[in-house]
Amino acid sequence: MSGNEIIDRIKAYWNETSDSEWYRSLRTDEMIERLKEKPESAFHPAVNELIRKYLPDLKDRRVLLPSSGDNHAAFALAMMGAHVTSADISERQLENAAAIAERLCLDIEFICDDTMQLSHIRDQAYDMVYTSNGTLSWISDIDGMYRNICRVLKPGGYSVMYDMHPFNRPFSGDAWKAPLIVKSYHDVFPELHWRLQDIVNAQVTAGLSICELAELPAANASFWFPFAELQKKSPEELEGINDWKKNPMAALPAWVTLVSRKA
Repeated sequence: MSGNEIIDRIKAYWNETSDSEWYRSLRTDEMIERLKEKPESAFHPAVNELIRKYLPDLKDRRVLLPSSGDNHAAFALAMMGAHVTSADISERQLENAAAIAERLCLDIEFICDDTMQLSHIRDQAYDMVYTSNGTLSWISDIDGMYRNICRVLKPGGYSVMYDMHPFNRPFSGDAWKAPLIVKSYHDVFPELHWRLQDIVNAQVTAGLSICELAELPAANASFWFPFAELQKKSPEELEGINDWKKNPMAALPAWVTLVSRKA
């Protein structure tokens, strides 16, 4: 299968998935109202702290979100005063997000683009590029992705990535059970489970300097269960799920965040 065929397949998948029950649940009036009341809730608490540490004032900052997905981070950053560009390979994801942004009068530009290319994004245009959970599992050219992220950053601009910690990838991830190894940590292909060294080396090779790395626990029960299964769980069934003495898988870091800077 050619590179273009792979991209077309990914685009078709996300165009369909954008109207799934899970994604519709992220666009309800209740969910968006909650985000309006507390924009920082779009981020893991530790990620929000890191963004504020390196960019204390987001007002009028230009921020790009490649692989913007549900666009909650895009909405939140715009609510915080940033001029946001949301880029995603899925036209349908962008259409759904644009409708919400228009209703909320948010300053967001929507561009359909491949995160590995960012061919429609100008050079040296952004103060921050933020990639969120799930981005890396769709990226076959991580070097190209960070080369282009570095290209579109202003000198002194920051790249902030947040994704599942690679140390979770070898395990089945079943909550309440002891870790069960199902693959080697070093088997990157075909599932595109990048190692920490791949992420760091790609950024350094692209010309970014590492500022800070954070390895984070799960913030809530949504890390452990698919949406449909989580809806069936009672509070009692989820009690203590992030306590590794009750849920052995919680002994591993759930998320990783890496902040880097363009010289």
